[in-house]
Amino acid sequence: MGKSSLIVVFGGVLVLYLVGFQINRTTVASFESSVGNYNQFNAQNVANQAMEIVLTELADSSELRVPSPQQMPGYLIGNILSAQVSYTITDATVTMGGLQIDAVKVEVESTVGSKQARVVVYADRRIGYIPEPVRAVFTANGPLDKTISNMFIDGRDHDINGNLIANNGVYGVSTSLSFVNVGGAKIGGTDPDGIDYPPTFPEDANIIEENFDWGGQFPTSPDVVLGLEEGTLKQIAQSGEGGSQYVTHPDALTYPLRGVTYVEIPEGSTLKFELRGDSGGILVIHNSAVNASVKEISSKDKLPFKGLIIADYLFHIHLDVIGSIMLLSPHLETEKTCSGNKDKKILFSKAALIDATDKVSDVVGGTGWRGRVPILGWYE
Repeated sequence: MGKSSLIVVFGGVLVLYLVGFQINRTTVASFESSVGNYNQFNAQNVANQAMEIVLTELADSSELRVPSPQQMPGYLIGNILSAQVSYTITDATVTMGGLQIDAVKVEVESTVGSKQARVVVYADRRIGYIPEPVRAVFTANGPLDKTISNMFIDGRDHDINGNLIANNGVYGVSTSLSFVNVGGAKIGGTDPDGIDYPPTFPEDANIIEENFDWGGQFPTSPDVVLGLEEGTLKQIAQSGEGGSQYVTHPDALTYPLRGVTYVEIPEGSTLKFELRGDSGGILVIHNSAVNASVKEISSKDKLPFKGLIIADYLFHIHLDVIGSIMLLSPHLETEKTCSGNKDKKILFSKAALIDATDKVSDVVGGTGWRGRVPILGWYE
């Protein structure tokens, strides 16, 4: 074989070697890139999973703060990836809509291989929740036809001051029976698809929930409504925590109402209830027979009650409410009429309910964070 032939053969071998080397380098680079992308993807997933765990801890203990990074045990996140996770929980202030809001900042960092991911969540410092049985601005076990009379009922969401928040509300009315708007009330709300319907008469059928079966049984006590052990609300009220009060007659109350106000009206009694001042929180009017009866409830100072009212029987509702009302008795008014509250408004407000339930959120526990931790922002 001549020199020229050897040169051709050697050149061919060199070309094949260089092509193979380039293919191998490309393959290695592609593999390393794939591993890197895989680790980055997993790091992000782990960070989000860890955030869910931390938010649940925060929901169960609203005062929890972790100012210095703390390592999360691997078993909590099913750590087959040997991920390293740390988190902090600190107080912060955020600006939304030009308003300064007291917030809790939760920060989670995770590392998988050489890749890192970070998730930051800002939550409202008021760790309250929307009780699941509150399906409407006016929820009841019995007939609401007469009780609502000719009021202004709006299940669209509102802020704590009654300003509308679009496409975020609930039904106007939810009842275990049928409903007929015999008093000419203007009723609005938000349907399950998130579509708002302003209050009108006659109302739109999409924001009225009739014959809801509640899984066979309507909540029989205020504690069941809030997902608590029986006796919890009365215990909080008797403790006086956050201005809470327990009485057996409304004349014994101190105003304005705050925290949990529990009025245990004796069976067979029918009372008149006059609120005073800028009252709010959770107002319970109940007894074990579920027949605590209030023939009239009003506000001496013409101020709205802001929060959740859970009562057995209410009639002649002569006050504004920003929040929600829930009536437990199956025996609501069916004969009497009330035409004196046309100027009164019941406005659904998630913010008011979150404020109201903030005092009891720590004792709910075990139900995850969704619905109990109001998220202001989630950043990945």
